[in-house]
Amino acid sequence: MTQKTHRISFHFFDIGGGDAIFIRFLGTDSQWHNILIDGGYGKEYKNSFAPLIKEILSSGEQIENWIISHIDRDHIGAVKGFVVDKKIENKQDAVKNFLFNHSPEMIKESNGKISVGDGILLRDFLTANNLLTTVPINTETLPIECFGFKMTILSPTPEKEAAATELWKEEESNGKIGRKENQSDHKKIIEELTGNEFKPDTDPVNGSSIAVLAEFDKVKVLLLADSHPSDIIDSLDALGYNKDRPLPVKFMQLSHHGSKANTCPKLLEIVQTNCYVITGNGIHNRHPDKETIVRIITNERRNSEIIKIHFACDTQELRNIFEVDDDAFERYTFECDYSQIGPDSLELSYLPLTHKI
Repeated sequence: MTQKTHRISFHFFDIGGGDAIFIRFLGTDSQWHNILIDGGYGKEYKNSFAPLIKEILSSGEQIENWIISHIDRDHIGAVKGFVVDKKIENKQDAVKNFLFNHSPEMIKESNGKISVGDGILLRDFLTANNLLTTVPINTETLPIECFGFKMTILSPTPEKEAAATELWKEEESNGKIGRKENQSDHKKIIEELTGNEFKPDTDPVNGSSIAVLAEFDKVKVLLLADSHPSDIIDSLDALGYNKDRPLPVKFMQLSHHGSKANTCPKLLEIVQTNCYVITGNGIHNRHPDKETIVRIITNERRNSEIIKIHFACDTQELRNIFEVDDDAFERYTFECDYSQIGPDSLELSYLPLTHKI
């Protein structure tokens, strides 16, 4: 998992439809550096980040930053596994920095789909080890730079970060925040889903997601967590990108595991890429929505090159998305590939090394 063949790699773990991302790069100091994003459900920790972290530490390396994008269980759950993992000693030395928005108030644990309880556990662990970030992470935060690797915060806005903090407090009295389950659209043909009106996600927890534009040398990628597309569009516009000057990226990780409410046509207009990553497994919340992929492959501004859809999971639900369509891949010039559980899960690597380090 800790490759040394490319100057930078992005590893997406198959953890049952959540997000668990490992970034590894050879810094300007000629040393290898490691960044983690989220981690998925708690039960997946032992199959993903646990062996990875131990491999990193056994090589004498550290994790520079661990980003917890927001407090949904399919993003933050595995952090609990790290905090209670007795096989990892000196945890405060294993991870240099945690980037994590939290409520400063002490509240009770809950059993909702958002995991305030895990957030409390992480907050208290960081407090005890003097690692807690007291400054909120939002679009007013300066870019985070680390030995040639740069992350520009595209989401959340200060207002949505503050709203999520209030929601965290609200859970103390309510005990649970309700979330709607989606209905699958995988049995609809492409033509039924083409040109549908975009209805944006309004969930405040998703809106609080830390989403970033990551840059290293000439490599740019978008890691969007569960962010709202309007915030990404506004942030990219502030950076000078629009439909006349789109942002060229190696890939875009689709927000909210490919939900149709988190990828709008306007966002696709201002991002130039033929490569998309989807972390949904077709089971949890029925994500990805087929309509999202249809928006991508029918986008009028796309070029003639093959569009590649990289799934971080491999399930029958994903493989059957286009079974009701005749010759979909040929007609719309796209292809899908599916990840495998374990060390062979999805890894996108760039800037190959010509000599061993």
